[in-house]
Amino acid sequence: MSAKKISFILSFLFFVIFHLNAQERIVTGKVTTFEKYGLNNVSVTAKKSGSEAFSDTAGYYTITCNANDKLIFEANGFFKERTNLKKINPGDSVNVNLKIKSGEKNIEVATGYGHIDKDKLTHAIEHAESNDDFSNYNSVMEIIDDKFTTVRRGVNSFNNNEPLYVVDGTVVQLSVLKNIPTSQVKSMNLLKGASASARYGSRGMNGVIVIETKSTTD
Repeated sequence: MSAKKISFILSFLFFVIFHLNAQERIVTGKVTTFEKYGLNNVSVTAKKSGSEAFSDTAGYYTITCNANDKLIFEANGFFKERTNLKKINPGDSVNVNLKIKSGEKNIEVATGYGHIDKDKLTHAIEHAESNDDFSNYNSVMEIIDDKFTTVRRGVNSFNNNEPLYVVDGTVVQLSVLKNIPTSQVKSMNLLKGASASARYGSRGMNGVIVIETKSTTD
């Protein structure tokens, strides 16, 4: 075989391999927070191709990228998320749930950039819906950490950041929460600021976690 033919075959194989690796893929999906609220204007960037798209007011997006690309989801005030398309079947929606960073400042940033309405975000932060399936969590504290990201917990020698815990109308110690089966949790609410002080005085200065458990008739 002549050197010219070998060169042609190698060039052809290189073209085929390059074409296969660079196959385009149209990806659609939805970006949410708290597993249900659509986020607006979230940046969706494909790492390999460099293409970028933004979610609409309902959280939906469409992006054209390489078949095996990696998508990066970014929104002001939220933690960044990455998704590897190699692990997702072509044609499947790529839905991502972004968690908001703790602190009032990040709430202002998230709403100020128009990612989500402030009233909707405040409600999401302050209330874990009663129809949530809490049985998938390992402990009540894990539910609190996941649902109420703005709550600061932990005790040190200088300051007690622990919120007040109220279960079925009774103020309880942290040790009591650890013994509550997550499958028995019906709902959770977070009271902060004036709403906490009005009902619990200075005891509620770090926030109040109000937990309702399921009765035998639920």
